[in-house]
Amino acid sequence: MKRAEILTGLWLLMFLIYGKECMSQIQNKVCDTIPYELVHNKIIIPVTINGVKTKYIVDTGGKTGTMYDIALEMQANAAGYTRISDVNGQGQNYQEAYVSNVSIGNSYQIKLLKTMVLPKDPFFTDLGVAGILGGDAFSQSVVTFDSRYRIMVINYPYRPEKLKLTDGVPLLDETEYHSFITVKQEEQTMKILFDTGAEGFLLYSIQDYNRLADISDIKETNHAHGIVSAGLAGLGNPVGIKKLNIPSIRIMDKEFTNIGCTTSVMNETIIGVDLLKYGKVIIDYMRKRFFFLPFEKGKTDMGGAPVLWNVSILPRNERFEITTIWDSMKDQVSFGDQVININGTSLSNCPMSQIAIEEIMNAIPGDTGYIIIKKDNQERKIEIKKER
Repeated sequence: MKRAEILTGLWLLMFLIYGKECMSQIQNKVCDTIPYELVHNKIIIPVTINGVKTKYIVDTGGKTGTMYDIALEMQANAAGYTRISDVNGQGQNYQEAYVSNVSIGNSYQIKLLKTMVLPKDPFFTDLGVAGILGGDAFSQSVVTFDSRYRIMVINYPYRPEKLKLTDGVPLLDETEYHSFITVKQEEQTMKILFDTGAEGFLLYSIQDYNRLADISDIKETNHAHGIVSAGLAGLGNPVGIKKLNIPSIRIMDKEFTNIGCTTSVMNETIIGVDLLKYGKVIIDYMRKRFFFLPFEKGKTDMGGAPVLWNVSILPRNERFEITTIWDSMKDQVSFGDQVININGTSLSNCPMSQIAIEEIMNAIPGDTGYIIIKKDNQERKIEIKKER
């Protein structure tokens, strides 16, 4: 009973905050409040397409994509091909298709939506989603993300009440529905992508690092060799990865200081889903404006370089391999070494899943643990630790 009362109270509070806003606007327009799930740092919402009820990841940095088998169930119609690059900078061609009768929330409906047709992806399958909803799915709307209540609000055709066009900054991409904006890093301006599909707060482009390292106070705190992460096109090739401490980034009127991050091979620096922890984000796709309304005024100290395990492990070559090695481990393990046990958990029956490995790593208590690698028919136990 107490749980029911709490939930009822929460929904009443959400209605008072958002329902009044919807009711005050003219009829025949959309104002839908959509609760979302946050699973493994992915925003997941229910969507119905051509009668098929499913879920999608909301990815403001990407294009809409649907796994092949589900696209077939939706009776998608072929629409050519497109080429995109993923987080590892890997380009790949994907078939495109049109899906019809898309319903997001109770009132926001799209008669026809173009989607990439993606191969079956264990990451999507593990999350129980059909794929990703990019900014193109919201092109005729204004989308509000409010992490305090884990909700999205979709408005059409107007912005939420009392929000002025001048309260936001322009979206820089005029041809695609990606949320590129300009921010300030110390005294320099830089173009960043707000990407709800990206984990963490900041993923720093190596190109921006090379451009700004000598004229700013960026500090490199650690170095690794490996794969940044798994992307749409799979695992990338190993590259040099830097762990950085960025003194200051200002997003509109909000300043973040002492920001820890790692580098990526993408062309653009990314502000990830963790921005939503610090404020409400509103994207007016129709008028190409971006709004950030911080929960707290003043500077926010982000705590410096991130604390990460000094090795990373991912499914690769039908087994689990070491895919990133920070400098403290470079004399103990090699890229591609097979891992058969993590801190006492055998991987012999573990599904080939990035999520499964992340859960095992996250369950290690404290800042030290061990892995067992198998190489040349020999098993070796190696200590691992978290470090900045």
